[in-house]
Amino acid sequence: MISKKVISDIVSKYSLGNNIEKVKWVITDDKFHINFINDSKNLVGYIDYRKEIGLKPGDYGIFNTSQLIKCLNILDGDILVDATTSKLNLADTNYDIKFNLADPAVIPNVPDINDSDDWSAKFEISDEFITRFVKSKDALSELDTFTIETRDGFDDLELIFTVGTNITNTIEFKVDNAVMNHTFEALPFDSNLMKEILKANRDYHSGEIRINKKGLLDAHLHCGNDLYTGYYLVRKQENN
Repeated sequence: MISKKVISDIVSKYSLGNNIEKVKWVITDDKFHINFINDSKNLVGYIDYRKEIGLKPGDYGIFNTSQLIKCLNILDGDILVDATTSKLNLADTNYDIKFNLADPAVIPNVPDINDSDDWSAKFEISDEFITRFVKSKDALSELDTFTIETRDGFDDLELIFTVGTNITNTIEFKVDNAVMNHTFEALPFDSNLMKEILKANRDYHSGEIRINKKGLLDAHLHCGNDLYTGYYLVRKQENN
């Protein structure tokens, strides 16, 4: 048995508001691992849950995550999780769900991304940062771009996040605890994806965001209860 909340949290952290549908659950003796990539291929990530969830070791293809979320939503409390070759079985005291599994071979391959120390700026994730970003994005909800850049401040370099671009309305704010290795001009990223990443991980215990001036943002978080998440967001090709 496992808490339904644990499974739902794991799924929400890769689904990101139904942005990711097709994934492979990889179960080992002591870990539940998921690599994922979105259809636009500008987001790659992973989920590590370092405990058993009740499934036998193996690969389980999930083709329709949004439907799985709807099924999970009707369950309560502790749930039983097991599987056959074709079905994922989820049950509580009221419902017994048999969810179709896909052949893992039809799930998109996720490229390896090697962590590098070649970062240009980094900072510890804070509640304040999450709130500032989400509020800024909500105020300009129709815009799908944000930028990150370094600027000269009164005493030192500053790291500036801006929702919007130079041809739209904008909201900008400074990240107070940033450490910079290099200066760089505005790098554009997908603001919808960034908002979903932050919302899905509001239960974080610790986390860090790093930016490479070549156009890669990576966020790594520890969400407690042996749950770790990572996201690699590639810059948009056009700043518009």
